[in-house]
Amino acid sequence: MQENILYFFQKIATPTLDFIFEAITFLGEEYVAIAIVSWIYWNYSKKEGILLALIYMISVFFNLFAKIIFHTKRPFIVLDTIEGKRQATASGYSFPSGHTQGASTLYYSLYLIFKQKWVLIMAIILAFSVAVSRVYLGVHWPIDVSFGLIFGFLIPFILYRFLSENYDNKEKFQHLLIGIILSVYFFATLLFIYNFFIFQNELEFNDMYKVLGIFTGIILGFIFQEKQAEFTVNQTIKVKIIRFLIGIFTTIALLIGLKILFPAPLIFLYIRYFIVGIWVTGFYPLIGIKLRLFEKI
Repeated sequence: MQENILYFFQKIATPTLDFIFEAITFLGEEYVAIAIVSWIYWNYSKKEGILLALIYMISVFFNLFAKIIFHTKRPFIVLDTIEGKRQATASGYSFPSGHTQGASTLYYSLYLIFKQKWVLIMAIILAFSVAVSRVYLGVHWPIDVSFGLIFGFLIPFILYRFLSENYDNKEKFQHLLIGIILSVYFFATLLFIYNFFIFQNELEFNDMYKVLGIFTGIILGFIFQEKQAEFTVNQTIKVKIIRFLIGIFTTIALLIGLKILFPAPLIFLYIRYFIVGIWVTGFYPLIGIKLRLFEKI
């Protein structure tokens, strides 16, 4: 059944459809997520921004945890007759779909933030579109995207209200953040042990280093900001656009520039994403205050 669906998409494939679905799949990638989280955090609401970042990162970590546990091979690897397109976005394992789960979590979380019906409709359309694009491109099985959708909508539904209710107690929320990151490292350590003793280091962990790095950076940057650079998002729309453009340009420059600067070992992958995370939530607001792009509380 799954093979038949993949063969159907391969049969109807055209260069135009390839372009359309590659554009759609981009909506589930890290650059879009970073841009949306940054806009919310810097310009709409610091609270909603950090909640969105936390929910998204928890979802991504859960996705990678499941990928490593199941270590399912992708369709274009298993089936010689399936062409995998845009394979640069198909590193690691197949189940569940990271693009689909990330997009579902990101866009449904926006609905929980704005509570507008049109945002919910948009979230559903975008999530399902990304899911279809991953199957069309031959990089995921239909079951991968199905569970990506389920997990992607379920995780923010469970987490948003809990995190929101704890945010206003600053000390309690910071303790919660530390608890979250310690839990993430605990489960990541279990995965490394699982890999070492059962698979003799055969499993792939590249994406896990990215997630651990940016997750840690986001949390420590936020805590640093609360102590040293607490800011308000209140400003004119002109200033908001300027500070977003400056901030997102420097963030992407860091992401790309550090990739060129740092060598291949995985520890540098961790450091690269750690720097990006702490920049977005901590250091950029601090510099922005000095540049009068943000107002200090």
